[in-house]
Amino acid sequence: MDPGFRGAWLAAMVGKASTMRFEPMWPWVLLLAVALAVVWHLFRRHHARVAEWRDRPAALRDAELICVEAQFRSKSRWPIVARVDRAYRLPTGLVVLVELKTRSAPAVKTSDVIQLSAQRVAVEDELRVCVSDEAFVIFPGRHSAPPTSRAVRLMSREQVEAVVARHRRLIDGLDRPQWPDSERICHGCGQREACGAAGERLAGVARRR
Repeated sequence: MDPGFRGAWLAAMVGKASTMRFEPMWPWVLLLAVALAVVWHLFRRHHARVAEWRDRPAALRDAELICVEAQFRSKSRWPIVARVDRAYRLPTGLVVLVELKTRSAPAVKTSDVIQLSAQRVAVEDELRVCVSDEAFVIFPGRHSAPPTSRAVRLMSREQVEAVVARHRRLIDGLDRPQWPDSERICHGCGQREACGAAGERLAGVARRR
């Protein structure tokens, strides 16, 4: 037999034998990979639950987290579609809403109260539960500091419906928009274009204040 051919034949046989020995290991390798993925997923979930519990306001330490970033819709004349960051159920059965904000300073704005109040109407209508008059706004901590929570008092259902009705009248052109005290408020407003010429006419009044 030619030495070169014999060497190639021996190499092929050795490779085939190695493959035969390695093939039965594939199911075990795959099983190990799946097991590691499951363990990692469970670890991340546990870590997220611990972090979420640690960041809660003290008043919600014994509450049950019932939803995260869920959308609800009210049954009013002008339906409210609200996205809730978090909702908790106290041992008494009362539901408490939490809004997460990423501002640098832990300052609650009027828009936060309106947003949470609208969420309460939508949650109560869809889930048929009683939502607390008190909600929380949570701000992230800076430089590894713990988050800061602020309790807020929510508007009544009648007040929320009045705001929605005025919003509808503004869109339909039945009411005139009121120019804010600072034009910076308008920079991030989703209704800026809807104000249109009416807002521009009122801009001069605001600048002359």
